[in-house]
Amino acid sequence: MPISQPVGRDGTNLRREVQYVQALLNVFRAERGQTALDLDGLVGPLTIEAIEGFQSAVTGIVDGRVDPGAQAIGALEQQTAGVLDELRAVTMFSLLLSHRPVEEEPPVVEDPVLDDKELQALVQSIFAE
Repeated sequence: MPISQPVGRDGTNLRREVQYVQALLNVFRAERGQTALDLDGLVGPLTIEAIEGFQSAVTGIVDGRVDPGAQAIGALEQQTAGVLDELRAVTMFSLLLSHRPVEEEPPVVEDPVLDDKELQALVQSIFAE
């Protein structure tokens, strides 16, 4: 979900887009052992600080704002591309490793066999009603 408006200092700060940027920032912060931002969609001092910290570490352009199509949003989204690839790989391996083939076929349950006398009694009981 690319952003359509600036997020951060002096940005338009559409709630859904702020939440998106906060989530992307949380990936960056988690890799560095930092606490996660609340995904509240509000741009406050913690979100601005997180944007600036990311920009300082990654883009070198520190203005506290993430603009559509600019370097910061591209770098934020690029970091999650690797995470998504890793998540896909882990999911596939866990599915493969959790597979347990059936060791033996379950027994076939056959209809009971009736002898002639039992069959005649059954037919008579059906028609007697």
